[in-house]
Amino acid sequence: MDQSLKETEYDVILVGTGMVEAILAGALARVGKKVLHLDQNDYYGSNYASFPLKQFRQWMQNESAAPRYFDEDDDVSSKVAKTISPEPLPDHVSNVLIQNSLRCNLLHESFADDAVKEELLAKSSSFSVDINPRLVLSSEALVETLITSGVGQYLEFTAIQHTYVHLPSSPSSDAAQDTVWEVPCSKKDVFQSKLLGMVEKRQLMKFLQFVADYGETVILGEDVGTKNERSLALGRALKRPQNKMNQAGDDRFTKIAPYLDKPFQELLEDHFKLSTKLQQVVVYCVGLSSFPATKNQISARDGLAAVYRYVASIGRYTSTAFLVPLYGVSEIAQSFCRLCAVYGGIYVLRAPIDSFLLDQEKNELVGIRASDGGILRSKHVIVNGSYVDSFSKKEGQNDHDRASKSHGQVLRGVFLLNASLRREMSRLMVVIPPEDAEFQNPFAIQVVQLDSGAYACPRDYFLVQVSMTLPSEWADDTERQQRLVLAVIERLVTSSIEEAKAKEIGEPTVAPSCWNDLVLWKVMYTMDHLASSSNTTSSLAQKSPHLPANLWPCETCVDVETEVSSSSTTLPVNPLEIHLESASANARAIFEQLCPDDEFLPKSASAEQAEKEALEDEHDAVLKAAQALAEQTTLSATVEATEKEEKNEEATGGLTASPAPISTEVASTTQGKYVTDPSLSPTSQV
Repeated sequence: MDQSLKETEYDVILVGTGMVEAILAGALARVGKKVLHLDQNDYYGSNYASFPLKQFRQWMQNESAAPRYFDEDDDVSSKVAKTISPEPLPDHVSNVLIQNSLRCNLLHESFADDAVKEELLAKSSSFSVDINPRLVLSSEALVETLITSGVGQYLEFTAIQHTYVHLPSSPSSDAAQDTVWEVPCSKKDVFQSKLLGMVEKRQLMKFLQFVADYGETVILGEDVGTKNERSLALGRALKRPQNKMNQAGDDRFTKIAPYLDKPFQELLEDHFKLSTKLQQVVVYCVGLSSFPATKNQISARDGLAAVYRYVASIGRYTSTAFLVPLYGVSEIAQSFCRLCAVYGGIYVLRAPIDSFLLDQEKNELVGIRASDGGILRSKHVIVNGSYVDSFSKKEGQNDHDRASKSHGQVLRGVFLLNASLRREMSRLMVVIPPEDAEFQNPFAIQVVQLDSGAYACPRDYFLVQVSMTLPSEWADDTERQQRLVLAVIERLVTSSIEEAKAKEIGEPTVAPSCWNDLVLWKVMYTMDHLASSSNTTSSLAQKSPHLPANLWPCETCVDVETEVSSSSTTLPVNPLEIHLESASANARAIFEQLCPDDEFLPKSASAEQAEKEALEDEHDAVLKAAQALAEQTTLSATVEATEKEEKNEEATGGLTASPAPISTEVASTTQGKYVTDPSLSPTSQV
């Protein structure tokens, strides 16, 4: 490693370029901190990486990119020659071997045939396959951060066109009935929905409007009793008519207070009287939870906040709630890394680092040892959650035990199709609520389809990702894992074929004889799922005592445990969060611990200039409107005075003295302009 890197003591060294680390790197460099950002991989993103097809297949094989100090082909003499004496350390400083737990456990990969394989590999660069598919809610705090920090100038987004839900047909309905339905969220969607009856439509509309008012009044703390539509944070889809009272002063919010710390399902069922079908739509498609509702894993307070985030996103930038970054989610992480570099941060990919250096007396890290024996020194070390494995292992716990922990892993399937899952829709999400009778899935399943418009795959193809939290009891049952993923894609592709048949006009097209004919490439695998606690600040405050005091893990698959009533309980996390809300909050919380007196990602000069120009434009518009109003008032007064004079002349037969001059009030309003009405005498002109 470059000698100059070892001669500086950094304020912060970051290991890993995942979303949280990247946001933190940009924020810390922005306030003047000396930042060294390392990654053992040759790509950005860590657990948020996006790959071309060939590189994705290499990643699935867990191929390490960091250079090894000893090559496998070296003979003994060359190894001895390469040996460098490491920089000596005090007795109380020990080496903690760096271990990265982020691994892909490949279950299956296949192409339709060799010709398809050759064709797709030739188009490898046209793919952007996310290992951790994420979407962006338009109302997320991250979106505002992208705008104000200037990071958004490096990014482009497109919209998810629609969200769907898989709900089984009722026993009395036709067995062939389609089970995939559009999720109604806007007024138009609700009243056009074929999924809901008239009573359910009214109930859902009333609930969504309540959440909109609750969000602005309680969550945002705004007085919206007579709020004008122009200043609403919501998209147009759920706005009330202009200036209409939203009854913010009534007791609707106090009535739900007893439910806030109870299960969300209880609030929906007992207070709002929503049917089971509506509860599934609200909890899993709008609230985006992945827990089984019957296990009470999400509180009403958190559920209302989640639903409000979704509702507030509709119509903000597009008619739907979700945005997707072009070229994959890792582009967002890379953009924050660019911000860090602009403000002096140093980046090293393929970083040859071996161990953390732990001062056992102070329980602090003094730095990181490079493979050549040199030391990189820092006051604080921030690591991707996959790097804390050696610190978080409990005595007697092996890797298999850790991997089997609840919510620790996620099951994924990646499919390349030559037809969309829904007719005339290219980018969409499908949600399958937990405990579905057809799939017997213990957690919610989320399916995201992207196309060439998002630069996820070549033109005329569709990339589909299936994700579900892996329950601990399924950890060793690889056949069961594969059966579930294949059953999901089979159901959705079959539904697509049935939809196409139902909407055909004229001569029917020849449908594929088997759903598998539409699948050109499929992959199934499991991997560690890194996630933040639902209460990020709390999880930081309760940082495990076995971690060094100045080590800041970003996202970790190790559950946060606290003692409650002498029993161990786990703080609930959303194990399959589809958006980036927690990642952004996690970065902010760590930043505030490190830099309590500094602003988190303050506005960039360009953002401030744009805001200033917008304010000036608004002032100019107001001034022009005032001038136009003044001129109109003057003209009206002049016309009125002229008409009055003409009437007086008619009444007196035209035998009058010179007309009276226009009042000084009218004259002053004209601001020195001449009145050219020919009926006025020269003495009356201003």
